[in-house]
Amino acid sequence: MSPRDETYRSRRHLFLAAALAVGVALLVLLVVLADARALLRLVSGIGTVGLAVPIALGLLSYVAMARSYQGIAVAAAVDLPFGTWLRITFVSNTVNYLVTSAGLSGFAVRMLLLAQHGVPSGRAVVVSLVQTLLTNFTILALALLGLATLLLHNGLVGIGLGLASAFLVGLTVALVWTVVIVFRRRLRRRTLIGLTTRIHRIVFRIAPRWAPPRRRLLRFERNLDEGLEFVLERKDRMLGPAAWILLDWFITMGILWWAFRVLDYPIAPGLVMMGFGVGAVLSLVSVVPGGLGIVEGSMTAVFVALGVPFDTAVAAVLVFRLAYYVVPVLVSLFFFHGVVRHVTSASGVP
Repeated sequence: MSPRDETYRSRRHLFLAAALAVGVALLVLLVVLADARALLRLVSGIGTVGLAVPIALGLLSYVAMARSYQGIAVAAAVDLPFGTWLRITFVSNTVNYLVTSAGLSGFAVRMLLLAQHGVPSGRAVVVSLVQTLLTNFTILALALLGLATLLLHNGLVGIGLGLASAFLVGLTVALVWTVVIVFRRRLRRRTLIGLTTRIHRIVFRIAPRWAPPRRRLLRFERNLDEGLEFVLERKDRMLGPAAWILLDWFITMGILWWAFRVLDYPIAPGLVMMGFGVGAVLSLVSVVPGGLGIVEGSMTAVFVALGVPFDTAVAAVLVFRLAYYVVPVLVSLFFFHGVVRHVTSASGVP
């Protein structure tokens, strides 16, 4: 490895370590701001059964996620057993939670694992991109639905009303624009090329050494365009994977809903959907591994703004973190530790 590569790798490690430190600090701050006695009383009162349900739901969500990958793969003429997809799902998400944000490390790991199973790189990229597109579109739609429900039925006022309205407008614009560029190919190509060009310019000006080669961004843009064309050409065959993705998100939101229930503070599904949607959307753009601290902080802020006691909100999001992130990571490291170690080394993930 050249000295320049060593310097880049060291800076990347430093950046990730700093991002993780920020996430941990935010998480610690939430716990410190909470009433320690009240938080301990809430958590200790959950019980074994109360904790087993969200953990089971968390694992079940990964099963649904793996089924969505398998459905898309079948449409792309990639035939792998469900057990293989389940392993790929666990490992790719584990690496993504431990290392970086925006799905980049998980994407690289899926490419590597699929290549090991003889899947051509082009089809592997399409399968992963299509699943990511459908997943992100679904969570945006669910967040929009949750916001609309709150505005219509919960009588928000003041800051809560302003934040919800602003987020609702932003999500609506994002969803409408997404639908438009999906069906208008010429506009889509111009949008994607313009977006990748601007991203490259901004990153190059801010941090030249961190800027990816423009050809890599253009290749990603072409892959993304091909993935959208794949969806349009096989719309009927995407219904099954889309249903599994929707089920996955409902199961995931069920974790949060159950967490409030076992804390003796049941809340309406609309509130759960809004808090979860905000946390999920922010985790997509977070530079902190696994959205640590960002997810908990944003969810807590939303729930408190909607009238949930601070201690209860903190306890609920901690249960969610345990069930959806920590336990699946432990399962992946325990059952697939060899695969995790291999892919992190082979894909260049620190």
